[in-house]
This record gives sequence, structure tokens and C-alpha cells, in this order.
Amino acid sequence: MPLDVAYIEERMKYHRVPGCSIAWIEHGRLMDSKQFGTVATWSGQRVKADTRFNACSMSKFLTSVLVMKLVETGQVALDEPVNDRLVSWQLTDVASKRSEVTLRQVLRHESGVIDATDSFGELDVTFGRPSMIALLNGDTPYHDGPVHVTGKPGQTFHYSDAGFCVIQLLIEDVMERPFADVMRDELFVPLGMHASGYHFEVESVKFASGHDKHGHSVAPIIPHYPYPAAAGLWTTTEDLSRVVIEMMEAVKGNSRVLSPRMVKDMLSASSSNPFVGLGVFLDGEHGQRELSSLGWGIGFQSMIVAYPYIGKAIIIMTNAELGVHQMDGLIGDIYRATFN
Repeated sequence: MPLDVAYIEERMKYHRVPGCSIAWIEHGRLMDSKQFGTVATWSGQRVKADTRFNACSMSKFLTSVLVMKLVETGQVALDEPVNDRLVSWQLTDVASKRSEVTLRQVLRHESGVIDATDSFGELDVTFGRPSMIALLNGDTPYHDGPVHVTGKPGQTFHYSDAGFCVIQLLIEDVMERPFADVMRDELFVPLGMHASGYHFEVESVKFASGHDKHGHSVAPIIPHYPYPAAAGLWTTTEDLSRVVIEMMEAVKGNSRVLSPRMVKDMLSASSSNPFVGLGVFLDGEHGQRELSSLGWGIGFQSMIVAYPYIGKAIIIMTNAELGVHQMDGLIGDIYRATFN
């Protein structure tokens, strides 16, 4: 279904969203890509296909795909304790005992790691970019106190940025390289995702600026989250479409990155919390399985909804944070108009 330009522009005006980028996938191919509005209310610069948006927590989707690729090559294992391959730091429970939490449990937000209140804000320029060990030890403004397992693993769902910080450190320890370099070499370059990354010189790259629900610029206008695996990705809808299409190809055994078994595992629901897979949210069953990933941060909201087995998906990125769930704002309006 082609994107309805007039409807989208009317909804953007209604919701006071300055800029929006959309990619529509059908039959496993990018069928439509459109951009609307401006990178900022104070700028006449139009949003284009190569305008980077802050993916916020949709970063976890990319991190999860990377994890599955590393599982495929034997670098990490889903069902062994993350501590078995962590070298520079160890995950403990509140009694300082070694945790047996597995990578699968962390990906499902069932590790028992619960984020401290008011943690994981944007980069504090007075403090600077932290090491992941310092963050996990509670020595930065980004998490109040050390990261521990405080809940019962494998049962209760607790959405956790800290859990994905553990995953980031695991990847860095195993691969002996910075997380951003591993992502670049293992996913971005093979999939041709030239507009995606974690550390850019602002002057040399086309960024969208963040806005609040009134259409006012936020501060900072280009927020940065210094924990890449959880929330640090800047990207475009077309680059994200490459990952989604690659998953669709993997289902058919045609992927350069993932096997059908890895995608099936990623889309397998937890027995305790059936709405969650490995780094993604789930709905539907079997051939109608739906995956979704949501991004919500200072000045930005985004969403991916994909049906890997039928080759259909939509990716929506906006430079406004409306203060309501994605489905209750512009993104939900576009989703319903496109899929209904």
C-alpha cells in the first residue's frame, strides 16, 4: 500500500511533529520510502533519505541481531551464563554472589537486572563518555549504584537498559574491540548501512534535531546516549529496512548474516512473558508472527513493526517526543492508515 502523503502531512501538523521518515516493505522489498517536514522547527532544511534520527531504544533491535550473528559463529552462547565469557567485569546478585543469568534471559529482559530510577539519561558533558565498566559499577551519573541481579531470573519482565550494557561489555570482551567497531564490521558494512553509527561529528552529518510535544526544540537538540548497545544508534529508515529485509531473507535461507534457525530463535516467545522475544516484542503466531521495536527518548520517537514470514514491515522515525505511546500519536496514525 503506498504511503498517503496528504494524510501524513495533516497528521504531522496536528501532532506538531516537525519531521518524519518512513520506509514501507512489502514482498520482502523496500517498496516506498518517503520523508516529510524539516530537521528542526527553526530550520528550512528538509528531512531527506540520509537524515539521521536517534533510534533510542530501537538500538536494542540491532544489538540483538548482532548477538544472533555472534551466536551463529560460536562467539557467544544464548544459554550459558554471561559471566562465563565476561572477562573485565562480573554480574553478581545483591549478595555479591556470582550470577548464573544467561544471555537469553538478558535479551528477553528477564535477567532480574532492574534499572535504577531516573537512570540512563543523555550524555552529561561535564562528566564525559564513561567506560562501560564504570557505568556498571555505578561510578557514573548514568546509573545510580552498581548493576546487580535483584529480581528472580527467568520470570518477571523488567525492561532494562542496564541489561544491554552487560551485553555490550560481553561483546567487547569476546571480540576484543569496541562495540561500535564490531557492529560496523559485522552488520553495517555487510548490509550497506552507510548512514548508521554511534559517534558522528555533528558538523559533517545530517542530523534531525529533537523536539517536545509542543514542537519546541529540546536541549540538547541532538541528544547522545553514551551506552550504544542500549540506546546510542543514529540511523535512517532506509538503513533499518536493510536489517528487516535481511531477516526476511534469513527466513528463506538466503541471508548473508543470519540462518533461519537464528531468526526462529529470535522470534520465539518466552514461556513466562509471551509478548517478548530476543530483543524484540512479539505478537501473533507462526506465519503471522509480528515483531516490533520501539524507540523513545529526548526529542525523538520511532517504531518498527515487521512480519518476517510474510515480508511486510513499516519503519517510522520522527524528531518529536509526544509524551504518549507511539500508537497513540503520529506513529500510530501512520501505522493504522498503512496496514488497515
